[in-house]
Amino acid sequence: MASFATSTSLRSLVNPGVSSRKDFLIRPPSMALLVIDVQESLTKVDASNGNYKNAIGFPRMIKNTKRLVDAVRFNRDNRDGCGSEVIFTYLEALTDDSRDVSLDYKLSGPLLSNLPNPSAPAKFLPDLTPISGKDICVPKTSCSVFTSTNLNYILRNLNIEQIVVCGQLTDQCVESAVRDAADLGYFVSVVEDACGAKTED
Repeated sequence: MASFATSTSLRSLVNPGVSSRKDFLIRPPSMALLVIDVQESLTKVDASNGNYKNAIGFPRMIKNTKRLVDAVRFNRDNRDGCGSEVIFTYLEALTDDSRDVSLDYKLSGPLLSNLPNPSAPAKFLPDLTPISGKDICVPKTSCSVFTSTNLNYILRNLNIEQIVVCGQLTDQCVESAVRDAADLGYFVSVVEDACGAKTED
């Protein structure tokens, strides 16, 4: 297990070919929780439908994401604002007609080609709503938050080295963000039971 002072960069402690991800526990001053696409229009649960998404996947994701958000907020609020950031990224176009969304979204049907927008902004779940002025909100217009936003810039300014990821869909926006974050040099952890997909596979 790596030992370190909180001011030591985690990257500087990596011994190539020897260190493993398990050597680096979450360090609150350098971590951010990234909540992906947990918004009203995409996270509806139909209790009358017994499929995996409605019966298990999304209810579990919502419950566990709420637990994570509460824990990280508590940590942040008791650390004088040092680290433990909560970042919500969500689908929202910059234009009312969604002309700025990615080509992939334009080709993916009416839901993704006509996103919430400045005139009809994204809505969040009642128990999972960003706290204005405390949580960070990053609207996106593509699958990966790193492709269509300045999230990398924000994280670097906050001295974030570790990203804990939750949200949906596991095999789409979550996976894209995780791969991009790892390629950008972040330590990434995915909270499996705080991610949701349409099927168990």
